[in-house]
Amino acid sequence: MSTETESLRAEIETLIERFKTVQFASVNENNEPLASYAPFVRQDGDFYIYVSALAPHTACLKTTPVASLLFIEEEQASRNLFARLRLILRCAVVEVSRDSQDYEAMLDRFADKFGPTIAMLRQLPDFSLLRLEITSGRFVKGFGAAYTVTDKAFSQLQQITGK
Repeated sequence: MSTETESLRAEIETLIERFKTVQFASVNENNEPLASYAPFVRQDGDFYIYVSALAPHTACLKTTPVASLLFIEEEQASRNLFARLRLILRCAVVEVSRDSQDYEAMLDRFADKFGPTIAMLRQLPDFSLLRLEITSGRFVKGFGAAYTVTDKAFSQLQQITGK
């Protein structure tokens, strides 16, 4: 991995680490968009969210199992609101079965990160654990500084040019 790629990868990881929740977009069966957010846990490059069937975004994610995640620099920290540092990731959505080994392990990770609320949510039958697997993305550092993301480890980044 080149020094530039390693530096970009570190910037991406630092941006993600600033957040406990992720903003995301989904679409329903009629191809209508919906924006939302959820607390997340990350493991092996995948993002996990624990969501209620009562939330409209859960039905969207299960019916049309794709999502776009957005991690974006806070407005107050940005030098230029037109060029905020951001990472946009396209993901495939996979429901984690309640009887899988990953299910309990991931909910333990949620409990470690988010505290006692998870113990209460675990008891509710309408909650689902969803794994968001990165398929591609874009990292934007500012004007003329955008990179395609081609893997979930952020080890393959290619600068986007205006050609």
